[in-house]
Amino acid sequence: MIELRLLGTVGLTDATGGDAAARSLLAQPRRLALLAYLAAATPRTLHRRDVLLPLFWPELDQARARAALRQALHVIRAKLGADALVSRGDEEVGIDFERVRCDVIELERAIASGKPADALDLYRGPLLEGFFIADAPEFERWLEGERARLHEQVLEAARTVITACERAGDLSAAVRWARHAARLAPLDEAGHRRLITLLDRLGDRAGALQAYDTFAERLRQEFETQPSAETQSVVAAVRARQTAVESAIAASPAPAVPPSRSPAPAPPPRSGVRPSRGGGWWVGAGLVAALGVVAAVNAGTWRGRVERPSRPNARTLAVLPLQDLSGDTTHSDVAEAMAMALTTTLGSTESLRVTAPLSADRFKGQRIPERAIGESLGVAELVEGDLQRVHDSLRVDLRLIDAASEQQRWGGQFEGAFDSRIELEEAMSRAILSALQVPRSLRPPPTSNPAAYDFYMRGKIRVQHEDRGNDSIAIVLLERAVALDPGFAVAYAELAHAYGLRSLQFDPEDGDARERAQVASAKALALGPDLAESHFAQAFLLWSRERRYPHQSVISEDHQALLLNPNLAVAHQHLGQVYLHIGLLDSAIAEFRTTLALDPVEGLALQRIGIALVYQGHYEEGLRTFREVPSDLNPALWHYQVAWALLYLGRDSEALDTINLYLHDHPKDPGGLLTAARAILDAKRGDAGATEADIKTAIAKGSGFQHFHHAAYSIAMAYALLHRPEPAVRFLREAADEGLPCYPCFRNDPYLAAIRGDTGYVSLMRELESQWNEWRGALRGAP
Repeated sequence: MIELRLLGTVGLTDATGGDAAARSLLAQPRRLALLAYLAAATPRTLHRRDVLLPLFWPELDQARARAALRQALHVIRAKLGADALVSRGDEEVGIDFERVRCDVIELERAIASGKPADALDLYRGPLLEGFFIADAPEFERWLEGERARLHEQVLEAARTVITACERAGDLSAAVRWARHAARLAPLDEAGHRRLITLLDRLGDRAGALQAYDTFAERLRQEFETQPSAETQSVVAAVRARQTAVESAIAASPAPAVPPSRSPAPAPPPRSGVRPSRGGGWWVGAGLVAALGVVAAVNAGTWRGRVERPSRPNARTLAVLPLQDLSGDTTHSDVAEAMAMALTTTLGSTESLRVTAPLSADRFKGQRIPERAIGESLGVAELVEGDLQRVHDSLRVDLRLIDAASEQQRWGGQFEGAFDSRIELEEAMSRAILSALQVPRSLRPPPTSNPAAYDFYMRGKIRVQHEDRGNDSIAIVLLERAVALDPGFAVAYAELAHAYGLRSLQFDPEDGDARERAQVASAKALALGPDLAESHFAQAFLLWSRERRYPHQSVISEDHQALLLNPNLAVAHQHLGQVYLHIGLLDSAIAEFRTTLALDPVEGLALQRIGIALVYQGHYEEGLRTFREVPSDLNPALWHYQVAWALLYLGRDSEALDTINLYLHDHPKDPGGLLTAARAILDAKRGDAGATEADIKTAIAKGSGFQHFHHAAYSIAMAYALLHRPEPAVRFLREAADEGLPCYPCFRNDPYLAAIRGDTGYVSLMRELESQWNEWRGALRGAP
């Protein structure tokens, strides 16, 4: 029997119990990944080759991918024996589970047969722990989903065992398993609260308080928050009982204690690692679980300070991730696409404020009270449900929940052919609007072609993550969508956005992407002039270095997008970014707050609120705001802004540490941002030689960079500190001409004080003030 271990450290032994051949296979990651998928993917049947190809060889054409698959299967058979794999015809292949034993399958069998303790013994760590293969995003997505699913199954098994031990009166065993569950989910507050309660019942109140302190410190370190009121209430009761015991002990004679004895040191807190938005801002099973904690708390965090959009009569709603009951991971994106489609369609309704998909997605698979979700998202009502695909039919059950009372207000079941899900989604949207008793005017379906629609939705899901890998896949998917339906306006708009991300952020040298973005945007506007997405795509592409940042035209396009869909969070974010750069700071903050109300996990909006606060001279508040955002959301921007705020506060040594930390990890310093910030420090110390050297380096690194205007502004400050008005004004003008004509900032910046009497500075400020007043007047007259 061949043994395949996929949980924790990967292991493989062949039928003879040897591992020589297995070691050879383990050294070939893509082939090992293929073997793992064949063994662990559900449903556990044979797998079609055309499904396997895009999972493992997305970069190859059909013929070359099939050849690669054949070679990989040949190697697996050669290493493990011809009987390890079975085939049906030329198109299906799978594992012979009579000859291959896999711990993932054994774990699920143990759970299904009511043996949760056996399942916990089998779980030695996450599925394929630490495993990664490059250029296979679909496989990585499957792996991430399976890791989360198995992790949740194991947590549920632990809960079951704990409950069984409690019922049997074995509190010691219950505590042991509760500690195990807490290690599996270190940010699951309910699990830690149960451990605290069990320790208290066992009489180990000191242990209960230590468990609480460890958990609270972890929350403070990783999220700068604290446990919920419910957990604090439990601990307060434990402390009261502990105090009573200690008082009783104090009233009686104390035993002698050897003088050499000292209390054991407390365990050090575990530091957390915050992920980048490359799969969204909050990613990973532990952080997703923690969101339940954050949702329930909110006190002392920026979410509690977010102002809601100025639509007082708008109903507030979030569409939560739909649960896929199909049991087939090859169709797992259907549920995600349908939830996004409902969000998009309902969001086009003026009388609704609908939360953006990424913020709602963080509650996927989480057991969190609806009230806590509603409070976290700032909405009064939730749409939740599940779907199931059986062959070519689709059934969807939806429920409308009042978040405050957690009561169901409406429910509906929808069934239809899988290929008619466009009509199914429209019917669901109309039913939800009817239940909400709001006007039911919906825009017509974007396409009548089911295959084109499927490619579009999959591409749209990818685009929202805003990382290079997902963006490249999105472009392929969206190109297929518009090829199948050349009249698909919103798909062209999304394609323009995807190409724009590539040319403006990921590869500024890609002129072909820039041209394709313009073509797609023009087609979107021609085909869908009444679509918010068409106008946003146009605004996104216009506001660029190549187009000389035509601020007023961009503002007009963003306004039009928001008139057509006031729930389009990306348009609010983009409009706020433009306002920020041109010095309409209060308006910028208002747009970023609206963005956060619609998309509470959009950290860049919060970061930009911090920038506006610094521009207004509120340096301490700006610094606090920056530090509420994970540093790796946008490392260059974050370190630059934190250093920048510290410099204004006179905390130069901290600023230098921040700059050097970034430059050590990112010596290329794209855009020259941190090198230019260091030039300010050099100038403050009066070191003209170091200042000039850093400026020269910053210019070289920032050449052609989309937002070099920020580095140019820092260079201007450095020259001003050296009392050199001519280059200071020259770089201020460059910053203004290249996208940052921020008059209030230039006018009030204390580091520019030395050049305020310079005629060149005075002349530039007059120009910028006149332009700024025009923009303010245009804004007051805007709808």
